[in-house]
Amino acid sequence: MNDEIKLHQALGEMNRIAKQLFVSYGLLSKIIENVPEDDPFDPMSTKKMLQHLTNELADYSIDLTDNAKSIKEQ
Repeated sequence: MNDEIKLHQALGEMNRIAKQLFVSYGLLSKIIENVPEDDPFDPMSTKKMLQHLTNELADYSIDLTDNAKSIKEQ
């Protein structure tokens, strides 16, 4: 298998994983909406931490997509 085919497969895999991360972000965000807020003034509440973690998933998804696009353009 030549390097170009391997690169194409790797880029496809990166995009597939990015889509899965974004779907997970959406599903988790909906679930977290139903989590009761421990203390609305606590910056480290369970709900806020869960929201932060799901936002990180979205960021990873975007970064992975951007990296795949950048590599493809090179």
